[in-house]
Amino acid sequence: MGCEEKINILLVDDRPENLLAIEAIIEKDEYNLVKASSGEEALKYLFNDKFALILLDVQMPGMDGFTTAKFIKAREKTKNIPILFITANSMESEHIFMGYSVGAIDYILKPVDPLILKTKVEGFVDIYKMECKLVQQADLLTAKTLKLEKANKELSETTAKLRLSEALSNVISETSKDSMIVLDKDGVILSVNPSCENELQYPDKELIGKNIRILFTNTESKLYLKNIFRTALNYGSIQGYEGHKELYITRKDGTSFLAEIQFGWKFIQEETIIACTIRDITEQKNNEALIKHMAYHDFLTDLPNRRSFNETLIDHLKKAREANQPVAIMFLNMDRFKYINDSLGHTIGDLILQETSDRLRRTVSDQDFLARVGGDEFNIILPKTNRENALEVADRILDVLQKPFLLDEYELYISTSIGLSIFPYDGEYFNELVKNAGVALNQAKEHGKNKYHVFHTGMNMQSYRSFLMQNDLWKAIERDELELVYQPRVDVVTGKVECAEALLRWNHPSWGAVSPAEFIPLAEQTGQIVEIGDWVFRTACQQLKHWEENGYNSIRLSINFSAQQFMQKDLPSRLKRSIMETNVSANRLEIELTESALVKNEEFIINTLREIKEMGITISIDDFGTGYSSLQYLSRLPINILKIDKSFVHGITDETNENRLITSTIISLAKSLNLSVVAEGVETKEQLEFLSLHHCDEVQGYLFSPPVKQEPFEKMFLQEKDMVFDVKVQHENRIMNQERFENPIPFALEKLKKKHSISTRELEVFDLLLDGLGNKEISQKLFISEHTVKNHVTRIFQKLNVTDRAQAMAMVYQYCVNKSNSVIGI
Repeated sequence: MGCEEKINILLVDDRPENLLAIEAIIEKDEYNLVKASSGEEALKYLFNDKFALILLDVQMPGMDGFTTAKFIKAREKTKNIPILFITANSMESEHIFMGYSVGAIDYILKPVDPLILKTKVEGFVDIYKMECKLVQQADLLTAKTLKLEKANKELSETTAKLRLSEALSNVISETSKDSMIVLDKDGVILSVNPSCENELQYPDKELIGKNIRILFTNTESKLYLKNIFRTALNYGSIQGYEGHKELYITRKDGTSFLAEIQFGWKFIQEETIIACTIRDITEQKNNEALIKHMAYHDFLTDLPNRRSFNETLIDHLKKAREANQPVAIMFLNMDRFKYINDSLGHTIGDLILQETSDRLRRTVSDQDFLARVGGDEFNIILPKTNRENALEVADRILDVLQKPFLLDEYELYISTSIGLSIFPYDGEYFNELVKNAGVALNQAKEHGKNKYHVFHTGMNMQSYRSFLMQNDLWKAIERDELELVYQPRVDVVTGKVECAEALLRWNHPSWGAVSPAEFIPLAEQTGQIVEIGDWVFRTACQQLKHWEENGYNSIRLSINFSAQQFMQKDLPSRLKRSIMETNVSANRLEIELTESALVKNEEFIINTLREIKEMGITISIDDFGTGYSSLQYLSRLPINILKIDKSFVHGITDETNENRLITSTIISLAKSLNLSVVAEGVETKEQLEFLSLHHCDEVQGYLFSPPVKQEPFEKMFLQEKDMVFDVKVQHENRIMNQERFENPIPFALEKLKKKHSISTRELEVFDLLLDGLGNKEISQKLFISEHTVKNHVTRIFQKLNVTDRAQAMAMVYQYCVNKSNSVIGI
């Protein structure tokens, strides 16, 4: 509490009348009299406030005055507060002594003499006021002392900093790589630092006393210097010229360099002193140019990158719009580049990209703009080029990129797809032209690759339809627009319907029946295929259960699965849940997986297939013969059935023998692996006869029935108990020698070895290559280097006159067929 505030005095007595009496005697405006009726209450007040004096009754019930005084004197905060005991005049001397021993300052005897009490209270208050003033003065003195000490310290530090600053200025001036020159207001050099000689080739004695104009000989530099010293002469300062300026500075030998110049000025003893700093920024500018080049160019090919392409195209469109001239843009994408990159490694892939860049540079003109915008994608801007001229350029590019690439002992063939759009016909703005060129590129790829396509408006209509279809597909399940239809599979021997394939159909409310070939790829692109696939499997299970409950217990049901569905880690658990919910017999379910889906993640696929097979579900490989899976790889898969792709079945009746050979070989291979064989797309008796003769197990196609809805299927194939197709084939060689079904691959490899002079080591490498192993895995198995493996593979391909593994596998197929045919006498 400060001395200017009211003074707290604590009155402690257990009798209220005594408190009132004391209050009446000592009351003053400057006092704040606090009353407590017990020692405990008094201590509470003392904990919270500061008091000048305590008037304490000795005899109180509970905690008496002596005990209260002991607590007060025991606390650091209250031990110095004067205590005035008020007691009866009958107290003995020993009680008085006790009071002094616990900290009492004085006694007032009852009955209280008002004059004595008032006088003593005022005396203690005066002492308290004096103590307050002394404390304030001491605090003030301490504050002033600290302030003075701080000022002295700051003065010392400032002096030290000034000395250090002067020393640092000298050090900086003497050690700086920048040239530092001090001038008068006329430009005469007064002093220089050592860097001037190194940078400007002038010794200091040759510069001092000379005008700085000898360094500023460039026209722009002369003008800038003239303006500075005209300002200094007229105004006594160079205000407005203190900033950085990039100018050319001339050395003693006459050479120039780009420098960053900075002038500064100061009044010293009524004279204008000018300081000039010269910094050589040649290396800085070179680095900036390099960074800018890297920001706008591809590191691998040194072609402009996507950022550069975008900015350049915007600029060309602006100029073309002003001049009313066409501009063609061309998007190029290399076909099968990823396959080569994955097979031969990124080093070969990079060499291909560099060679492609060089060929494209030589093909386009100097006015054209070529850029690599990512991966195997290149874009070209053809200014002042109409549609006809752009197509001529596209033809030249296709021709030049079809020529073989001779890289690191490989002879590789690569084609390119090209999409074109022309300003202003296919769009007037950047985004529109780029989008349309991309649409045209996709069309080129979809139509067989190694082609070019020019954008037309129909492409945009198709893109818009795809966009709407994608949105509607999200709601197809909710709106009950999806349904399953069923196509029978017929046993070739008995003619009975053994299985039905469940096929998905979408009945769109506006477009009617949408082809699966149109909406399934969309579902796979967006990830919707997982949800749709779950619906298909669950619905198929419900249908199969319905047939079971109606006594149709012999029919099996096959469901197609996409590669994307199969990559879901929880697929087995989801299938199991649907089976349990519908209480269907798992051994009457069949899952069809395309051959192409098998090569994405071998170990994961095999483990998933095993889990599914353990449930009792049959597993078949759909569209077999169209993918690139190795022959030996099939033996590792826990599968039951191979389904021959319909493209081979349709070709059975062609004049060429190729499809018949492939089909019979696939059947032979399947039998050697103890797999059943199903042929899809059977439409003629001739096809059926061929498949029957070669011991295909089941057939499926329009010869028997197209896919039909549930009710017609039940009426046609389930309710008719005696329903049997006529599949009898008359042929004397129908029962074939069992030798035909032995594994024909070793035989084929041995034949190839002899005919093409393949060494034993090369044959070992070839066998593992057919098994789907990469160079690294082969090197580990055979304990040879990857480089040696690569050389072996190259020599094998050269001897067989093939370019890749797929063609080599086709040749093995051919030899397998030859063996099979020789056994059965074809």
